[in-house]
Amino acid sequence: MQDVKEKVKQDYLKGMKQKEIASKYDISLNTLKSWIKRYNWSKEKKKGAPINKRGAPFSNKNSVGHGAPKENKNAEKFGFFSKYLPEETQDLINEIKNKDKFDILWEQITIQYAAIIRAQKIMYVKGKEEMVKELKKYESTENGEKIEYEFQFAWDRQASFLNAQSRAMSELRSLIKQYDEMIHKDWNLATEEQKNRVEKLKCEVNNLSKDDIGDDELKISVDYGDRNDS
Repeated sequence: MQDVKEKVKQDYLKGMKQKEIASKYDISLNTLKSWIKRYNWSKEKKKGAPINKRGAPFSNKNSVGHGAPKENKNAEKFGFFSKYLPEETQDLINEIKNKDKFDILWEQITIQYAAIIRAQKIMYVKGKEEMVKELKKYESTENGEKIEYEFQFAWDRQASFLNAQSRAMSELRSLIKQYDEMIHKDWNLATEEQKNRVEKLKCEVNNLSKDDIGDDELKISVDYGDRNDS
């Protein structure tokens, strides 16, 4: 794999187009862009480029007839997002362009896992006698005040939490399985860090302890079925 990366790098530094490189070495364009950013190939390319200190003469006509055609869609292509989306969203889109598919899916897994852990703290039930009283509705009228409360008993909260937790865990297991399969499918394109991530997370998910969720133990198993890693 290292030999492939080195060949890809040399072609990139020589000025070959990214699409041509991706096609030549049978890698995705996103993977190539990820390598360029991760290993700073663009900086090396700029350092090796000759510096032209002279500009074209004022009366130079070389560019006449060589500009973009009248029907050119460059402005439309790159100006679409800037026209309709806020600047913050545009920045996020530019960041996403530099990520490969492994990192994008891994971030989804991380967000889902963090939400599950946070929910355990928010929905924790101390005991069966616990009751939560929350203001549901308040009205002020000529005849006085109208106040309506909602009472949440321990068993209701615990049942709601377990149902929500079960759905969240199912989604997390699905994402982990998808990531694992993606890594093994494109094993040569993944970094060692990307390969090792999933094993660590599987252990963490399976080791969620009894203390994390209160009196009820939540057992989680990540079942990937029979898969041949050939």
